[in-house]
Amino acid sequence: MSGGQTEKQVQLISDFHPEIIMVTPSYMLAILDEFRRAGLDPRLSSLKIGIFGAEPWTNAMRAEIEAAFNMHAVDIYGLSEVMGPGVAMECVETKDGLHIWEDHFYPEVIDPRTGAVLPDGEEGELVFTSLSKEAMPVIRYRTRDRTRLLPGTARSMRRMAKVTGRTDDMMIVRGVNVFPTQIEEQIFHVPRLSAHYQVVLTRQGRLDDMTVRVETRPDVTVEQAAEDAAHLAHRIKQLVGVTAHVELVAPGGIDRSMGKAVRVVDKRPKG
Repeated sequence: MSGGQTEKQVQLISDFHPEIIMVTPSYMLAILDEFRRAGLDPRLSSLKIGIFGAEPWTNAMRAEIEAAFNMHAVDIYGLSEVMGPGVAMECVETKDGLHIWEDHFYPEVIDPRTGAVLPDGEEGELVFTSLSKEAMPVIRYRTRDRTRLLPGTARSMRRMAKVTGRTDDMMIVRGVNVFPTQIEEQIFHVPRLSAHYQVVLTRQGRLDDMTVRVETRPDVTVEQAAEDAAHLAHRIKQLVGVTAHVELVAPGGIDRSMGKAVRVVDKRPKG
């Protein structure tokens, strides 16, 4: 993502005063960076609600976006194979999971290894069957997204919990199953680090190595960066269960994307 693209987004917000924005959460963070680079206070923008989807994101990222823009940030879920965005969405009143339009889609959660249907409340792979589509119906479509089905709250239809990752982006590092959102959660516990990160997987000899590249926030000193890198590595080891090298980079050092953020770069030899 070039700086010019995010600059145009900020200009559009400034010129047209929209109250709602719909982008990926990682792109919203890039827009936030552009606001700050331009010396603009994002809390003074016209935005009231942000609708974010297309990639997993944590409640810590929600809190950062809401605090920065003084707006509501809600999750939306959809699949281009099913109908695009709008299969499920959070309610502003509760922000406690995405209500599924069960009059149009029948959801199930299955064990991704066996295909067995799991009871509501257990995490597994989300499966959809369309009930009203005529041109291209889907029957028990495996989304590869990991979530749980929950009872309704603000609406009577069942909810799906936030997507925690995908069954096909799970990293196996020295025998430990790791999802990018687990790394992201630890990053948000180190306040001087930003939400822009990448996990790089390599292999030295027979052993996998994991490097977590994270941007620091502006004006972080060399001493603070060293302290934060050690703190993050310790949290990942203790709470995720893998040893990670932490590489801190300056703001803007992680590549941006107009679409889904590239969270994992797997350089391990294939085959």
